[in-house]
Amino acid sequence: MTRREKTGVLPLLGALLGLALLGLAAPALGEKGKGGALPARFYRAPFALMSLSVGAPDKGWQVRAKKLKPASSLKIKTNSKPNVYGHPSLVLMLQRSARDVSNAGKGAVMLVGDLSSENGGPLAGHVSHQSGRDADVGFYVVDQNGKSKLLDRFVTFRGDGSSTQEPNLRFDDWRNWLLVQSWVRDRRAGLSHIFVSRPLRQRLLAFAKKNASYAKYVDEASVLLKQPEDSAPHDDHFHVRVSCPSSQSEICRK
Repeated sequence: MTRREKTGVLPLLGALLGLALLGLAAPALGEKGKGGALPARFYRAPFALMSLSVGAPDKGWQVRAKKLKPASSLKIKTNSKPNVYGHPSLVLMLQRSARDVSNAGKGAVMLVGDLSSENGGPLAGHVSHQSGRDADVGFYVVDQNGKSKLLDRFVTFRGDGSSTQEPNLRFDDWRNWLLVQSWVRDRRAGLSHIFVSRPLRQRLLAFAKKNASYAKYVDEASVLLKQPEDSAPHDDHFHVRVSCPSSQSEICRK
């Protein structure tokens, strides 16, 4: 082989090797997320460094998810600690709302349950929570004296604010509304749903209508607050969902 031939072959070999590696990378990423290979452009910048939400909440997966961490204003349920990975828009919204309620609500702490597993996909006990855009958030509660109580579990409540499980606990109208209001006001996350039972939805909206500073958010909250049609009524926690990132509409589904 001549020197000229060698110099022509080396770049060709490099190009072929690069294509081979790209071909290997795509299936590997799909297998990790329990989904399939992504469109080729999602293996290149800027997407190659992004968190990706792939598929739908009930049939999806995620890549490079962000982990939610506990803080002074946020506690994670013990049995949910392996499943607190989500898209950054969701994780950062939860952190912001926890701080908002703590600052306005005299140090109250938000209790967070499952988001998604690190790579997404089916999660035990859930139909959704597969693509990093869903989170379960416990209700703020008070005791019979009106003192805020931090629990390590979700507790069910009736529309009159009483608990079906803990007779000494009450639904904390004020702090739960502060939480809903924080979500409504948060324009960065792209919040699309707040699932909660119909009786508690009515209770929250009725509480907010009595206060002029809260009432201005009632219309927006009434659109977001809803009881899901195809699952449990959500009478022991909020279930929040953020929208697909606009840059990922090709791979992300509502």
